[in-house]
Amino acid sequence: MRKSSLFLVFSFFYCTGFSQNDTTAVNDCVVKKNGVYYAKYDNETNLYIRFHDGDTAVTTSSTRKVSAAAQFVKKRLGKEMLMGKYFTSENNCSIRIKAKNDNSKVKMDGFISNDKIALTVINIMENTSRDFVFKFYPTASK
Repeated sequence: MRKSSLFLVFSFFYCTGFSQNDTTAVNDCVVKKNGVYYAKYDNETNLYIRFHDGDTAVTTSSTRKVSAAAQFVKKRLGKEMLMGKYFTSENNCSIRIKAKNDNSKVKMDGFISNDKIALTVINIMENTSRDFVFKFYPTASK
């Protein structure tokens, strides 16, 4: 009797542990829409990505001062930035972004992990690619 009671207790904790891990994994694979993601491009410039409801993404490069850049990386200013769509998979936390404007076209592939996104950014017009790790910077509004 005592062995079966211990078995039931351990089985319960085992199942509970897996269900918590599954929930955490799904939450780790979600892009945040209440801020911008940024990555260092060079000593003066960062790359920025903002995600919007639906599947719209806005990306651009700008000043290294994240708080200032976060104020204007928005969908309504899309003509001055690269606008596009993003696709995510919660199965493996992968993400793909395709964005363009009149002067440029990029494709980004990578994965989401908590508040970071690791992406290979391919500039299709210039036929170049580079890897970046984007960090999340929260803002007050979407």
